[in-house]
Amino acid sequence: MSDKKEVMFYTDGRHTSVYMHEPPMYKQQYVEPIDELLDLGIDTITYAVGDCSVLLYDTKVGELWGHNVDLTNHPIWWKAARNVKSMIDRGIDPLMLVCEHAKSKGFQFLPSLLLNMGHTAHGRITNCRVADFTTEHPEWVVGEEPEYPEAEFDQANRLSYAVPEVRENRLNVIRELICDYPSDGIEINMADYAPFVARKEVEQHTSTLTDWLRQIKEICDRASEAQGIKKRLVLRMNSTIAGNKAMGLDVEKWMKDEIFDTVIATTGAGDGFEGYIGGLSELIDIAKGTSVTVLAAIEASNDTDSTPAVNYSAASNAYYSGADGVFFHTYYPMPKRYPYNYEATGRLRFMGHPDVISTKDKRYRLGMHDRSEVTRLNGLPVQLPVELSPTVKSSDIFINVADDVKSAYDAGKLWKCELQIMLPNTTESDEIDIFLNGEKMPRSIQRYADWVYQLRPRPGYAVNGYRIHVNLMGKYLPKVGHNIVNVLINKKDEQIVDPIHIAEVRIALDYLPHRNALRDEETFEG
Repeated sequence: MSDKKEVMFYTDGRHTSVYMHEPPMYKQQYVEPIDELLDLGIDTITYAVGDCSVLLYDTKVGELWGHNVDLTNHPIWWKAARNVKSMIDRGIDPLMLVCEHAKSKGFQFLPSLLLNMGHTAHGRITNCRVADFTTEHPEWVVGEEPEYPEAEFDQANRLSYAVPEVRENRLNVIRELICDYPSDGIEINMADYAPFVARKEVEQHTSTLTDWLRQIKEICDRASEAQGIKKRLVLRMNSTIAGNKAMGLDVEKWMKDEIFDTVIATTGAGDGFEGYIGGLSELIDIAKGTSVTVLAAIEASNDTDSTPAVNYSAASNAYYSGADGVFFHTYYPMPKRYPYNYEATGRLRFMGHPDVISTKDKRYRLGMHDRSEVTRLNGLPVQLPVELSPTVKSSDIFINVADDVKSAYDAGKLWKCELQIMLPNTTESDEIDIFLNGEKMPRSIQRYADWVYQLRPRPGYAVNGYRIHVNLMGKYLPKVGHNIVNVLINKKDEQIVDPIHIAEVRIALDYLPHRNALRDEETFEG
């Protein structure tokens, strides 16, 4: 029996479609983002339809993107409005077009709805994403909440789902997407722009949101009977129970009551679960004994330095945790980004097969790519960066490794195994001890890489320090599961004012297809 896991892929109907092409778009341009995913092992496509306030299809109950524009200051979003309108004027519903096309190619298809977003105010000049519904009722906007420090990163101008009219308006859009299209259900993004009520109203309206979600489930069930198609309710959410609860989203109750079918767990920062799997494991534990499936979100956006090795690490950690599959969102890997090249599509090919990716090169990592403020608000620990004090060992840094590294090493299939630690503000004279799982790493297996100043690609910040590479081959191999890293500064250059800190921790694994095989980078010339 195959151990194939579900691979779900978010195709953004904006950035890869109506933003890119000159109006008027023709049918083939609309379906190209579907066609380029063929034969890659992807089971389900979710497709962005707008931001709920304004929509990118021939809606009968909502508002069309750009429908009320007089003058605009946003040529990109104006291009999107013109593309959609021109298609509708020709008698073609863009969403029906991509839905039917995806289904004809063998994909499951789910419209993806961003549940909330900051409201754009009306005016003579707008950015095209203006909804009359919100403009007519400014009192329905959440507003600023300075008394809540955690609201610092909230969008104050988002709509409040404490208002019955807001919930009904959104319910109408959701009903249309589920009932009026031959889709396989709907994916609702509840990870972004939460909470959906004011912070002061979270406790009061947690049950309100639960009841509202039950209504959506009932719509799915009725539509399943009417169309003879299983209508899945898929929710994209924060990966922690506590983080969701703080937003008024009682995901634990929802899962136990089987109010929805699938949860997509997101970290809200970084590329996914390539270093830390806390939260994901919580959701998987709760899902046991229910019909709910759990997918782990993996990101490769244009503001991350994601690589195939990073994505393989995230997927492997997800499967190690017991995930039922993976979900790729905001997938624009460097350096080509979009349209995809062979490398970008090639890394997707085996993502549903844990056994196949188990011996792919990995980069398990923590740090640099994180947006710590988002991570913290999502209830995940912010492990890095961490400031170091001379002569004081750092606190434990946990990094998860799903690979059975020892078995690969014993079989002669392990090419490289390194612990890599980036330490800004270090100098060549500093004396540093590295610990892995409680053992001090001998200086003889360490290499110091000078990143104080280099004219070559590097992270999006000034490193100004050294990266220590520790060769773990043989005695010091990482274990399956949690590994603990510590750093101790024994001596620091006293003339460098800024403290040394840990910016990134990686465990790098490179494999051979078999003992004594050649790596691709090896040539006869050496």
